[in-house]
Amino acid sequence: MEHQGNRFPSRTIPFQASVSHSRNAFFRHLNERTQTSPQNPFQDNIESLFSRLTLSRHNGQPSYPASYGDIFAGSVLDRPFVGGQPFSVLDMGQNLRRNGVNAMGFQDCVSYPDTPGSNVDFSDGFISDVNGSSADSRGFSNGSLNGLLSKTQNSFRSSLYNRRPHWLQETSNYLPLEYLRGSIVRLAKDQNGCRLLQSTLDSVTQEGIEMVFLEVIDCVGELMLDPFGNYVVQKLADVCSEEQRTRILLTVTKSEFQLVRICLNMHGTRAVQKLLERITSKQQVSVVMSALGPGAVALAKDMNGHHVIKHCLEHFSDEDNKYLLNVVAENCFEIATDKSGCCVLQQCVEFSKGEARERLVAEITANALHLAEDGYGNYVVQHLLGLRVPQITANLLRQLEGSYTALACNKYGSNVVEKCLFESREEQSTQIIWELLRSSNASMLLVDSFGNYVIQSALSVSKGPLRRTLLELIRVNIPRMRSNIYGKKVLSWLYREKLVYF
Repeated sequence: MEHQGNRFPSRTIPFQASVSHSRNAFFRHLNERTQTSPQNPFQDNIESLFSRLTLSRHNGQPSYPASYGDIFAGSVLDRPFVGGQPFSVLDMGQNLRRNGVNAMGFQDCVSYPDTPGSNVDFSDGFISDVNGSSADSRGFSNGSLNGLLSKTQNSFRSSLYNRRPHWLQETSNYLPLEYLRGSIVRLAKDQNGCRLLQSTLDSVTQEGIEMVFLEVIDCVGELMLDPFGNYVVQKLADVCSEEQRTRILLTVTKSEFQLVRICLNMHGTRAVQKLLERITSKQQVSVVMSALGPGAVALAKDMNGHHVIKHCLEHFSDEDNKYLLNVVAENCFEIATDKSGCCVLQQCVEFSKGEARERLVAEITANALHLAEDGYGNYVVQHLLGLRVPQITANLLRQLEGSYTALACNKYGSNVVEKCLFESREEQSTQIIWELLRSSNASMLLVDSFGNYVIQSALSVSKGPLRRTLLELIRVNIPRMRSNIYGKKVLSWLYREKLVYF
């Protein structure tokens, strides 16, 4: 048969040319059984090819079409050759093991994921290369038959090595835990493996839990940081004994700041919170608080770590949190001026009692003026005012005294001044308003982008002579206010409230 430049004549089946009978009998046999048209010798689709494969459910042994004779697992096929090399099912299993795939659950064969419990004798990558090759009426459009065989061999090996065993592809609730011995840590880091372990831990005996625990205890800190391993640690914290939880805590607090670093991680913080939910003894609480205390500032300011601080405040006693609260109080300003920290500081005030709370309030009050002008600190000051504790309110107002006009013109401070007007007693709010009116910049508040809101709040809480004094200030500055967008807001508010007509 003649051919030119690896191009086959029209209407000729390409597998029949330049292929030795002894090395390519398989391909010839495949094409002899395939009825193709001259226009498209590759019209068979993947379904028709798979229809000629025989599935076996007998001990994982692959079976082949009857025309190939008797073949058993571990034999070398005398007909099929891939890229000029004989294909061995036994070699397949050895290659899988060499590439880190545990052979449990299959016997030197490839598990096909779409047919659970069955084994197929060919790789899907191998068949797809044959079926998916581009060809015209004369044969292959690019390359020679040797190129196809080389590509087929590489694709076959790639799909074979990268395929996970069937028991990892689908979660199995009936896989004995004993089969997983020595592979717990590796499975915990796998998406499907961690699900398998979680479902297994739900139903195993205490001996099984002990087996899992002993395998992961030395790597528990690493697993807490893992996207999948942290779920295994959470499940283990649910089912393990108090003694085992203590060992976990001692392991993750062995080195300084180790527990803090875990809490700062988006996966680790979940595992730590689950562990904290399950601890019961004083010893466990003491170990945790001793490890978290030195890193309280970093935790409070971190978007992941602050959840751990909140958990401690909500679930542990004041005596347990005493050391933690002292560290927070010592670094009050730094924490209060942080996005996450300001929320933590408010929680600390909310849940603390006695001496610890008094120290926190005292530190916040001492820094009230600077905090009032901060984008996050102002919320902490407002929170103290919202408690409506007379002594706390009086101390705060005294600390801000003489600065109300400046705060009223500040984006964040104006919110604090308004809060002072609404949360204080009548005599206290009257004192604040008089300070605003006596200021040389009182008229500036009427047309200030933030001060105009303070004036509106002052009109809301004022009564009698004090309100008339405010209205007189407005009447004098009406021409100026009508030409200013913020002055117009004050006038519009007056019209809506029907306080006065100009």
